[in-house]
Amino acid sequence: MKLDKLIFISMIITVFIFSACTNPADQSSSTETPAAKESSSSEIAVDLSSPPPGSNATQEKWDTFDDTKKQESWDKYVADNTPSDESTSPADETAPVEEAVVRTPGSGGGGGGGSSIISVTVGELTKAPMNIYYYGLGELKAGDEIRITPGSTGTVVSVYVSEGDFVEPGDLLFSLDNNDLVKNIERSSEKWNNDLDLASIKLNEAIANYETTSSLYSKELIAKSEFDKAEQSWEEAELNYEKIQLAKTIEIENLQENLRTTVAISTGRGYVSNITFKKGEQVNSGDYVEIIDIERIAITVQVPENIITRIKKGKRVVAKQASAPAYILEGVVISMGLKADSNRTYEVIAEFDNPNQKLLPGMLMEAQIQMVQYSPYFIVPKESVISEGSDQFIYRIKDGVAEKVPVETGQSRGTLMQINGPLKEGDLLVLQGQTYLQKGATVNVVETKEYLPESKEF
Repeated sequence: MKLDKLIFISMIITVFIFSACTNPADQSSSTETPAAKESSSSEIAVDLSSPPPGSNATQEKWDTFDDTKKQESWDKYVADNTPSDESTSPADETAPVEEAVVRTPGSGGGGGGGSSIISVTVGELTKAPMNIYYYGLGELKAGDEIRITPGSTGTVVSVYVSEGDFVEPGDLLFSLDNNDLVKNIERSSEKWNNDLDLASIKLNEAIANYETTSSLYSKELIAKSEFDKAEQSWEEAELNYEKIQLAKTIEIENLQENLRTTVAISTGRGYVSNITFKKGEQVNSGDYVEIIDIERIAITVQVPENIITRIKKGKRVVAKQASAPAYILEGVVISMGLKADSNRTYEVIAEFDNPNQKLLPGMLMEAQIQMVQYSPYFIVPKESVISEGSDQFIYRIKDGVAEKVPVETGQSRGTLMQINGPLKEGDLLVLQGQTYLQKGATVNVVETKEYLPESKEF
């Protein structure tokens, strides 16, 4: 029993002595593997739901990236922040020279400082007015429609045009039977000519008598009363002749006017679109020849009540045919309805030139009616404006270096936005690559392009 106690005490003493002779730090180090040591000093948590530290991309911008682009940015960050396995010998006389790296949009990472060179696409800042349009559908109408009706009832003896013919003012369209009217004119002319011949004879006799009497009176061979009577007879004969001549003119003109009602002529320029009768048929005032002018053409668009007050006469209208999108017309508003229809919409009519008469009445058109034109400001793509909290800015390139310029934003339309700031026309605006820039970053301009479309319509 005593022997067992002695052995137990000896074992405890031995363990205590061994523990006291062992370095705790070495003991801890011996239990940690090299892999674990490296992991504890260099492991970086990757969270694709947010940008890596130091990135220029805001959370809002980061959310627009796809997973591939997010992973590339994080890979770049991890690579830049992971210590190298190779240690540099203290005996090295010179440090390795860092080489300049050209970074392109999409290559990942967020730094533009140091010796990195960012490739960017730029465009010259441009001022332009911004138009706000109302979009609607409308039906085309002829610019002018004329209906030529018969001047009297009668039988059509000739039709000089056909549907589709082009006519000018004064062109003959059709004529009615006018034999009776022609005969009436001939009879009337003959009667009046006879009366005029007789009046002319009497006038000549009165003139001759006056001349003889005047000669005798000057020689005091006849009394003054006889001379006065001869003068009066001459004046009465002359007046009678003039009355007969005037009566003839009035009657013949009336008869000719009746004759003209049997002949129809065009009073306008355009195409014959409809004829309601044929040769040999009886016509009245309800019949007509229709002429439409499609060299000028109009479109009618119904607009809602909240829009009609923003449209004015003379405002620009752009229209195109759905089946021919390349054929675009420009016109102006010529009238606006003052009374709403059952759908609470108002009629707006715009007029256009119709070169070559390609568009015809009844065709359906897409139309954009100008409501507002904002004063010229700098116009930029929305994506070139970067937000940092409540602040907004763009990157401008000067002498190969990125400048961060604060701006105020204005109206926007589609992908474009107005901005205002310490800018001037011709400044180089960064269009692509701005996400990877920092103030003072060196850039490589790979392309300069126009970013404003030639036409903002449709």
